[in-house]
Amino acid sequence: MVLEISKKRLKCVVVGDDWVGKTSMLMGYATNRYPTQHVPAVFDNYTGCVKVAGRKIDLEIMDSIQQESCAELCHNTFNDTDVFVVCFSVVQPDSLENVQKHWIPHIKNMAPETPFVLVGTQADLRQADFLLTELHQQGKEFISQSDADEMARNLGATCYVECSPGVEKQVRQILNRALATVIQETMTSKQCVIL
Repeated sequence: MVLEISKKRLKCVVVGDDWVGKTSMLMGYATNRYPTQHVPAVFDNYTGCVKVAGRKIDLEIMDSIQQESCAELCHNTFNDTDVFVVCFSVVQPDSLENVQKHWIPHIKNMAPETPFVLVGTQADLRQADFLLTELHQQGKEFISQSDADEMARNLGATCYVECSPGVEKQVRQILNRALATVIQETMTSKQCVIL
């Protein structure tokens, strides 16, 4: 599926492992502030008018939870999706592995023409020494931005972006930039050159 230039509604489905910060990111996007108290297991869907790539778009964002069966997730959520936001935590290497082994194959199987962006969450935690020590004890490391960029290219993502709690205003800008990349790519691919 390719986004149509004239399309005024954009359905965005957010996928990724549980506990990588998807719901916090979405709450930050919808309210322009990260939650400071308990975050529910799943975000209520968000619908609003946003300006992306210079265009007003009715944006519908749907969160997903990992416990849903693949059939339920695909049938109820993936249907008519215009863009996927695939999330992983930069401090949870297994979550990026699951992007590669589970989420992307699932998307490509169910919606092969639908573009996706890769989002690294919890980027601020790269500075947390206790997490670095814990990962080193397991023989693992944080995921660097350059490694994530390379993974995004290898997987065929439209772009890669990172976000962190505590940088509320950037969350909206980052996700809008990612969505704009998808829209711009579509506009470029639909342009016609007459010789």
